[in-house]
Amino acid sequence: MSLESSLQFVPTFVLAFFRIAGVMVTAPLFGSARIPRRLKVVFALVIAAAIAPTLKSLSLPESAWTLTAGIGGELLFGLAIGTALSFTFVAVNWAGEIIGQQMGLGIGQVFDPHFGGSGSVVGDLYFFLTLVIFLIAQGHLAFLKGVRESFDALPLLSVSFNQNLLDLLTALLQSSTALALQLAAPMLVTMLLTDVVLGFIGKTIPQINVMSAGLPLRALAGIVVLIFGLMMCSRVIEESMLDAVKQVAQALVGATS
Repeated sequence: MSLESSLQFVPTFVLAFFRIAGVMVTAPLFGSARIPRRLKVVFALVIAAAIAPTLKSLSLPESAWTLTAGIGGELLFGLAIGTALSFTFVAVNWAGEIIGQQMGLGIGQVFDPHFGGSGSVVGDLYFFLTLVIFLIAQGHLAFLKGVRESFDALPLLSVSFNQNLLDLLTALLQSSTALALQLAAPMLVTMLLTDVVLGFIGKTIPQINVMSAGLPLRALAGIVVLIFGLMMCSRVIEESMLDAVKQVAQALVGATS
């Protein structure tokens, strides 16, 4: 490789690396805190080294400020795309947190290394279910393919944060909130009916301590609803993932038009 071609390859590789690194920070599975940071950096370097030779070579920017602005734009774009694709995971985990609180399992908080904080057992259960669905549907391969295609849709140094990207993030946030409420709705309705029944029992038979008798009843009803919910929510989660990927792809195509 000549010196001139090397100087053209370096800016392409650097910009591609920062876009991929931004995606790796927030993307589902790849952005997990359970993956060491050094491994993420190595992974981003390997992908950038594989993708950079297939991209159109860029000339070295005239000033350091231009290169810095380009690096910042690629990094922010990668963060935005990774965040958009991870909204489904966040929504399912949020639904699990709500379900765990309604079942009375919020007391047993555990450390969640994926989000870097504490979480309920039910929230972790729903998160791992989503992760399994993501892997079965070959979402990790589709994710890597989408990262490569993003360079064709938006070449390096052409990233701009327009209204389409903001609308994409807003729409995905709204759909994720609706998904979380949809997954948690059966448990919310069941717990509401359980509280109404316990209220009637408390008024009819005052001798019964509703507070102490209601905890195991709520837990039992919650476990039954949780089992049926896990059986029926897989399809909903998969459709939400596919819809998020479709919206991201449409946003990238719209940005080029």
